[in-house]
Parts: sequence; C-alpha cells; structure tokens
Amino acid sequence: MAAFALVSWLFIAMIFFAQRAIVPALLIATVFPYLFLPEAFAIELPGLPDLSKTSAISAGLIAGLLLFGARSRSAVQLPVLKVEGRKFRFVLFSLLGAVVIGIVLTVLNNAEWLVYGRVVLPAMRPWDAIGRLFDLIILATPFFLARKYLATPETHRALCKALVLSALVYSLLMLVEFRLSPQLHNWVYGYHQHSFLQHIRDGYRPMVFLEHGLWVGFFIFSAVMAAAALWKAEKKSKWLWALAWIFIILMFSENLGAFAIGVMCLAVFFVANRKMQILFVSLLALAVVTYPALRQAQVIPLDRMILAAGSISEDRAGSLIFRINNEDRLLERVAQKPLTGWGSWGRDRIYDDTGSNIVVTDGLWIIMLGGWGWIGYIGFFGLLAAPLLFMSATARRKEMPPETIALALICAGNLIYLIPNATLTPIGLLCFGALAGFAEFDQLKQTADAVDEPLQTSRSAYGYTRFPQKQTLGQTTADLQS
Repeated sequence: MAAFALVSWLFIAMIFFAQRAIVPALLIATVFPYLFLPEAFAIELPGLPDLSKTSAISAGLIAGLLLFGARSRSAVQLPVLKVEGRKFRFVLFSLLGAVVIGIVLTVLNNAEWLVYGRVVLPAMRPWDAIGRLFDLIILATPFFLARKYLATPETHRALCKALVLSALVYSLLMLVEFRLSPQLHNWVYGYHQHSFLQHIRDGYRPMVFLEHGLWVGFFIFSAVMAAAALWKAEKKSKWLWALAWIFIILMFSENLGAFAIGVMCLAVFFVANRKMQILFVSLLALAVVTYPALRQAQVIPLDRMILAAGSISEDRAGSLIFRINNEDRLLERVAQKPLTGWGSWGRDRIYDDTGSNIVVTDGLWIIMLGGWGWIGYIGFFGLLAAPLLFMSATARRKEMPPETIALALICAGNLIYLIPNATLTPIGLLCFGALAGFAEFDQLKQTADAVDEPLQTSRSAYGYTRFPQKQTLGQTTADLQS
C-alpha cells in the first residue's frame, strides 16, 4: 500500500496542476501529500534518489509545473513581480552557493575509509557530490517554488487558509488517536512509522501520518498562528472559532515544546507592535544560526534549562541531559573537521570498539554541522534565516500584513524547533520560501485576488480551456459575477 501511494501521488499531483491554477495547485500538492503519504518508507530507484514522501512531493511539484505550468500562466494572469530586495537576493544566492561549495569540499575532504571494529564506513567518492546535490534539490524545491509563486500578501493569506483548513481535518484524525492510540498509519499502510512507546504519555500523543508526534505538534502550532492571522486580518468569527479549536488540540497533543512556542508566538503576535515583532523574529533567527558557536563557547545556560525541565518532570530533565551529553560528544567530533564535516554514511557518528554507534543525533543543527561542517551549516541555516534577518529592511519598503507576520513567527518557531529536532518539513519550507519571495520581490501591478480560496479555485473558474485565450483575471471575475 505504501509503495502504491507514493507512485500514485506523482500522477495525482499532475492532475491537480492540470485542473487548477498554479498557486492553489502548489499548496494542495505540498500540504496534502505531506499530511497523508506514508512515512519511514522509500522505493529504491537505480541511479536516482529513493522515492520517499519528501522526494515524491518535490517530483510531483516539478512534473506538474513542467507539464502544465505554461497553460496555467496563460489561463490566469499572475502578479507581475520585480526584484527590489537586491541585497537580499545577493545574500540568498551567496548562501546557496556556500551550500553547493560546502558539499563539494566535504566530499573531497572525506576520501579516507573509516574502520571501527567490524564496521567499515566507505570513503566519499566524487560522484557522491552529485547525489548530495540531488538531495539538496529535492529538499529545497518547495522553498524556491514558494519564493516565486507565494511572494505576495494574497498568496500568504492563501497559505494560511490552506494550513487552517488542513489542520481542522487533521484534528479529527488526532481525536481518533487520542482515544485509540496512534494507529492510523498502521491501519492504512500496515506498519508503525515510529516507536509506539514514545507516544504513550498520560494519554496518547498522536502521530497520524507524520514522522513523529513532535512533527504533528509543530504542524498544529503552524495552523494556530495561521488562524490567528486570518482572524486579525478579516475579523470573521469563523477564524476565531478555528483558532480556539486548533489551540485546544495543540494543548492536548502532548507536545510541550510546540505548545510553549505557540503561546510565546501568540503573545508576540497580539501584544507586541510591528517593530517588536520584527526584532523578535530577527533575534531568534540570529540566535539559531549562531547556536553551535554559542554552545561551544558555553554561553547557553544549560544548567538552568535542565532545572526548568526538572521542574516539569524528572523524565524531561533526564531526556535533556542525555541530549546535551550526546551533543557535546558530537561537537568534539566536529572539531576534528570543522569546516567540511564528515559527510554521509554515518561518518559523523561515534562508535565503540565493537563498531556500535553510541550517540544519538536529534537536532537538525548537529546533523548538518557534523555532516557538512560550518560551511554547509552557515549556508543552509542562513538560507532559512535570511528572510527573517532582512525583515526590518523589507518593512521599510512595504507594509507587512498580519498573514506575513504570522508566517515569520511560524518560521522563527520552526528554527527553534530545529535545535532539539529535525522538523524541517515541506510545509515549513513553503513558509520560509514565501517570506524569501516577499523580501526579494515587489508587485508591479495589482490583479484581482487569484488565490483567495486555494482549496476550491480551479482553472475552469478562470475560463481555462485547452486553447486558452489571453484574458485578465479581473475580466474573468467580472464575467462570472455577471
């Protein structure tokens, strides 16, 4: 069933792009498969990256745009954008170049075999750089597509609506797992995607179809912020009710970290003024980018963090101590190859004399730093943090609606979440990319709202035919109303 779902999605994604305009198709073809395709499963393809949930999403987006993107542009007049954030664009592509250079240098600097008892880790070969670049393309596809097509306030509102509507659906599935335990993935695909024991708390922590209950918590946090933005922008009671319901779901989802981040971001969103909001997300982005250096310099108050965790429960304090000890040992390993890291195949891990791996890597920051060194880390995390660090400059150029501020807070919360976890998802990359496009581009001329209802709008509503005529969206909307 899992293999059938992954392969089928490639064709379903193309149907979405064939039937809908680019923006709603992009949103649906990213959010829907992320929430429902199988986890912890991949199809090995000879000479190509494995077909997993992440690669299936990116492949579906690329195939849909290549086959049907031109038709959609003819059927619907997209906003005309011009580059205004030239400094931001230079920084963005410089950081992307740093990631590519870091990959090449990492491969060149790891040409030796590593032997630990009975375990032999292969050297990295020149063609491994090509494989890692393919992995980068697969991972970054939602980011760069969002940068191009979700760069306006209207598309930010569409993204928020997609998050809220999908979270309302997902909340019903979470209720099932609250009561019956995390079983939906097992019922549909025939296996549990993660350890069942990790999801037994005072009750059950839902996983639904995501990698772990922590991923579910972060998705629900994102929807909470999106609902808050829609209510603040439109003042419609339906968004207030949605906010209240999704927040309650988050509160009972057994995700203390996501709940704490949610409360903090909601307070900043509703209480702080625009300057303070921008300062808040900028400082968080800067703190995450420099976090490894702060850890090595022993600036982070780890003792206070352990005491705070202990005040909640001994289990949480023990988990934090275990995580910190593992990170300290991995940082010592990084210090042996600080610029390039150790590359793939588990070469960044620590092994005992029998060849058993004796460390656990959870946070994306230590995974990136150990695998690709400081060059790759700064390049990759810099790409994510750059839209937040440039928000002050962007705000001097144009207004920032509530939806854009909410996306910034979602991204800031995501960066915090990447310290203890590797929760960088296609939906999160859509948010980062949408902010990057907002910082880089300005809209030349206004068009009617082409994306206000992202989950209902189809090409037929815009007069799409097999032979599309040149027609502006404003004219088409007027025709529909008449």
